[in-house]
Amino acid sequence: MLAAVAGTILALPRLEAAWRRWAVRSLPAEDLLPSGDIEPAGEPLLLRRSATRDTVPPTYVGAGWPSLLGPSGNCTSPEQGLDWTWDASGPPEKWRLSIGEGYSSPVVQGSRVILFHRVAEREVVDCLDAETGVTVWSHSWPATYQCPFNHSSGPYSAPVLQHDRVYAIGAAGRLACLELEDGSEIWHRDVHRDFQVELEVWPVSASPVIDDDLLIANVGGRKSKAGIVAFDTRTGETAWTATEDGMSCATPCLATIHGKRFLFVWTADALVSLDPRNDGVYWRIPFAAKNYEAAHGTSPLVVDDLVLLSGYQIGNLCLRILPDGGYEELWRDKRELLDSQYKNLLHVDGHVCGFSMIRKSLRCLDLETGVLKWRWRSRITNGSTIGVDGHYLIVGEKGRLAAVDMTPEGIQELAMTTRPLLKGPIMAYPALNNGLLYVRNDEELLCVDLRKSRDKVGRHSEDASVP
Repeated sequence: MLAAVAGTILALPRLEAAWRRWAVRSLPAEDLLPSGDIEPAGEPLLLRRSATRDTVPPTYVGAGWPSLLGPSGNCTSPEQGLDWTWDASGPPEKWRLSIGEGYSSPVVQGSRVILFHRVAEREVVDCLDAETGVTVWSHSWPATYQCPFNHSSGPYSAPVLQHDRVYAIGAAGRLACLELEDGSEIWHRDVHRDFQVELEVWPVSASPVIDDDLLIANVGGRKSKAGIVAFDTRTGETAWTATEDGMSCATPCLATIHGKRFLFVWTADALVSLDPRNDGVYWRIPFAAKNYEAAHGTSPLVVDDLVLLSGYQIGNLCLRILPDGGYEELWRDKRELLDSQYKNLLHVDGHVCGFSMIRKSLRCLDLETGVLKWRWRSRITNGSTIGVDGHYLIVGEKGRLAAVDMTPEGIQELAMTTRPLLKGPIMAYPALNNGLLYVRNDEELLCVDLRKSRDKVGRHSEDASVP
């Protein structure tokens, strides 16, 4: 029996590769990329150093980047006044560090960057000085999970910051609450043991979310009816459990719609709508890929009363939330329009923009109708996007950085690096705080300086004063 299960698991990557080959062959001609568009990324760029630059900090700083999806949960930042004049050689580098493996995204609050990675046989939470990368404190525990596929062995989930605390959940299910000031442990839980979690394909990968004093995670405890669990942030005690669903890689989403609080969790099996304050399930819509290895890795996008799911090997589902808390289905499709995987969706003026995994292009759809408005083929074929300062930053999975303008009418490239900033693949999302962009791969953490230089600001001011 065990041999049969092991054989099935080991065969999944081969099935996945075969499915991709079939999917690409099935694409219409207009979605096929010319061979020149998929060029080798090349060796990483050597960015010019900015340690001695005299810079002007951006405005509207303070929200930080406290979780995977940023301060507002939609991969946007309120900061203004960044430098958008860099060219193909890239913006300057503030600092970089050699780090351990993992896909966990960095998070930032104030002067502190939290990096969650695996160094040798330990999972490590490092607190770094945001300006210098110098280690402030470090906290670790044994790393026991070994990925059976050609991927990192974690950790995968991004930490979450709230007030003076850090919450992190490792690949083997250890959930820890630490003091942001010095890294001392306040409490921890063994999620796999406590909720009888049986790994189906992936370990805990989705990042948790915080609603007031509750930390909520999709842990996949089917046997214990703890597919979704809420923990008391102060003590770590279980506040409630709900569903028998397995875990996915998609981070849950919180929203207030029609004056009512919602928690949307795209589990391994379905989109589940709950009351985040208790275990009340409003409704559940089965929506999952047939290939279980294609774990859902893109979080739901919530815009006003609309909720959109987009996933690899499953396609899209768009709902409107009704005043009574129910829903109506607006549209769905079978991967014809968009199939996002592990990358975020972004709302742009009533439209959704995101990368297609199979079509290897950035696409824009009308959110209410699903009508395709445009597609953008470039040297970045998949990536994560941040909306800030009236523009958009794209960190490609192969390491390139681009700055673009996006509207429902089209996209304009402002700049794109000729080569990657870091060696790919870059699976972690970037984080932005105080004009500094943090990007990591399995080997390095890079801090990119997007602040304006003071002399450049001074020249612009002088030019503006000339009659």
